[in-house]
Amino acid sequence: MHPAPEPRPTWGRLSLPPHPPEPQRPGFPWLASIAPVAGSLALWAMTGSAFSLLFAALGPLVAVASALDGRRQARRMLRTARRVRAGRLDALAEEIRDGHRLEREAAWRRSPSVRDLVEHGVRPDWHATVLGQVVVGAGTVDSALRVEGDPYDDGDRHLLAGAARLGGAPILVDPIEGIGFVGAPPLARAAARSALLQCAHRVMPGAIAVRTPDHPDWAWATRLPHWGGDPGDGQVLRLVDAETGDRPGPGATAGLIAVASDRGLLPPGIRTVVRLAGPRAATLERPGDGRAPVPIAPSLVGHAEAERWADAAVRAAVRAGVGSARVELPRHVDLATLAQPAAMGSRATLRALVGVGADGPVELDLVRGGPHAIVAGTTGSGKSEFLLAWITALAIAHPPERVAFLLVDFKGGAAFEPVRSLPHLTGIVTDLDDDEAARAVASLRAELRHREGVLQAAGTRDIGSLDASVELPRLVVVVDEFQAMIERFPDVGPVIADIAARGRSLGLHLVLAAQRPNGIVREQVAANCPIRVSLRVIDRADSVAVVGVDAAAAIDAALPGRGILDAGDGHAAPFQSALVDATAIARARGAHAGSARPRRPWLDPLPSRLELRELAAFASRADPADSDDAGTPTRPPEGYLLGLADEPERQRRGIAAWHPVTDGHLLVLGAPGSGRSSVLAALEAQAAASAGAVGAVRLGGARSAVWDALQELSRWKGATAHQASGRRLLLIDDLDALFHGWPDEYRHAAVVALEGVLRSGRARGVAVAASATRLNGLGQAVRDAFGASALLRHPTRADLVHAGGDGALFALDATPGSGQWRGRRTRFAHAEVPAAPVAAAVPELRLELGAPVAVVAASP
Repeated sequence: MHPAPEPRPTWGRLSLPPHPPEPQRPGFPWLASIAPVAGSLALWAMTGSAFSLLFAALGPLVAVASALDGRRQARRMLRTARRVRAGRLDALAEEIRDGHRLEREAAWRRSPSVRDLVEHGVRPDWHATVLGQVVVGAGTVDSALRVEGDPYDDGDRHLLAGAARLGGAPILVDPIEGIGFVGAPPLARAAARSALLQCAHRVMPGAIAVRTPDHPDWAWATRLPHWGGDPGDGQVLRLVDAETGDRPGPGATAGLIAVASDRGLLPPGIRTVVRLAGPRAATLERPGDGRAPVPIAPSLVGHAEAERWADAAVRAAVRAGVGSARVELPRHVDLATLAQPAAMGSRATLRALVGVGADGPVELDLVRGGPHAIVAGTTGSGKSEFLLAWITALAIAHPPERVAFLLVDFKGGAAFEPVRSLPHLTGIVTDLDDDEAARAVASLRAELRHREGVLQAAGTRDIGSLDASVELPRLVVVVDEFQAMIERFPDVGPVIADIAARGRSLGLHLVLAAQRPNGIVREQVAANCPIRVSLRVIDRADSVAVVGVDAAAAIDAALPGRGILDAGDGHAAPFQSALVDATAIARARGAHAGSARPRRPWLDPLPSRLELRELAAFASRADPADSDDAGTPTRPPEGYLLGLADEPERQRRGIAAWHPVTDGHLLVLGAPGSGRSSVLAALEAQAAASAGAVGAVRLGGARSAVWDALQELSRWKGATAHQASGRRLLLIDDLDALFHGWPDEYRHAAVVALEGVLRSGRARGVAVAASATRLNGLGQAVRDAFGASALLRHPTRADLVHAGGDGALFALDATPGSGQWRGRRTRFAHAEVPAAPVAAAVPELRLELGAPVAVVAASP
């Protein structure tokens, strides 16, 4: 956004409107009076009628009326002209007021009020190397505005006098000529503080040295980066307080500010004296110039205000590396030597000491200064060590029931190993396991919903207002090498943005570390990261983007852990990061020994092997009404258990179940050795154990046995479409290879029979579960007859996608039984596969007496 243009006056050269001239008195119309008389006499002479003499009286009458009317019109015009001029004078007065307002604003912009400095946090403007004028108050000065024209009356003269003077303007005095403040000591010192603070605001530290009395009222000035030191060129600003017995010392003086209760106590050489009668009343005197004292409203600064501004000036000087604020930081800081805040049970703060700065230990607070942070640093700068120090410091100061950590390391997984044993840790995600990283990202969304639910149940909108008995620690998500994470998982960007926007109230905090955060961390995320830390970086632009100054680019490579830190208050300063050793880790563990580990934001990965009995136990424990993040599997509808499905976005595991009535026939697809036969064996075991069920038929073995089983199933009518018990389960292993080697006419007839079973089986109580290597080995009609698919490991991602699976879940090294069900990663149950297909499992044939029977066998 561009700054608004400076307002400009709408007037040009101002001038008084001319005064209307006095109207001239009109002469008497003698000719107009005589003419009617002469005409009347001539008419009387010709006609002899005395009546015609009456016209002689009309001439004088009309002449007198005309004269009176002329005078009336002149007075009327004069009144109108005066009214118009009065309006012009009002407009001129308004223009003068506008001009004075703009002139006053421009004057205060050039010479800011000390109130702006101490109340609005105006930062030092160190553009000068020598002292300049300071504002001692507000008063009336000569205005640059001029109004041309000659005054007509006292009103005009008053208007011109007012235009020539500007009220409420800054009264400037040069401290080089000496300024004395005379009055009651509290008032005089407040005025002197104002002048001294303005000098420190404008002149760069090191260009002048400030000298003040050794008195408690002036102890605040020793905090200024200008105080003490050797300016090198004799520029010394000296403050003398006669009430403390102080007197000007020897040496060159660039400026002098003196305080006294009486003018006679001021040191010699003072050219300007400000007499203070009260907080809003003072006079400015210049002895020797013959001018009358000028009334002003004095500029005053309180002691506490001056202290706060001096502290801010020190931080600015440290950031700029100027003046006496240059502080030699230690090269090495042990975290164990920092006295961390006492262990707290409150959610209102996450204070922790992370290093040492110019003023001592450096404290960060993710609650009050955050809620989020950005950390930058190139390779070898000590970025990972700083993250370890921050995590360990938080673990020492806060118990696991108040803060927990989720650590994401995309540098190989070893960066956070030293803190793995902390009781606050919920998990470490690395780039070595893409599946685990993807699950963690999905689980973070569920964590947001979980925390919203907890706050809603508690009737509050902020975690800080939760009752202490509610178990909900603040979760700090620390990501090392955030850039690598974004490149590997582009979908994580919206998740991070969501956490950045809502994390403050939900108690979720981000610490995003990268070598070059600029351009990687989105603007809406960076806007919620007031805490900024930059260790050594290569490019000045990277330093400016993170901490607002380029100092991080000038850090010596031989100083790992040295950086620039902004704790969230907008002031960046150098610091030395602490280092973590075994002592600090032990201290963090011992500080909260016996504390229970916090709730994990996501579940462990699916097991590498799942026995059918374990799956049945999971299903029996599940609560059908359980829809929260309990982590237990949900109970399936009546049907067959297939396995455990991973639901990271809901922070739970669900039961993968197949219900033939609603799902249709089941096709198990996967490469050889992926666990297809084990899935069918698990179904067979459940069918055998089902009360009231007819059982399962394995279609396989000799061709005649396969043929007979297909014919029998085509005629079987054992259950209705909606009966769960009494249904026949047909299991076909390696369906795509079942009819290989058959003569063409028999293979065609067998496929037609199988299509009939698949097409009409659901209506007649036959459910089919088949396995195959790929879809291409099946006919179109057979493929279309299956309504559900269980997808195990495939040779390639393309094969998996072609089979209808989610390519993002592809894993070439997946163990047997690992796959997906309905788009979710699933661990299918394992069961022992029978040694060989048994075709004799078909229903026994019922023989009718008297009917011919043929028995075919290889031997009698």
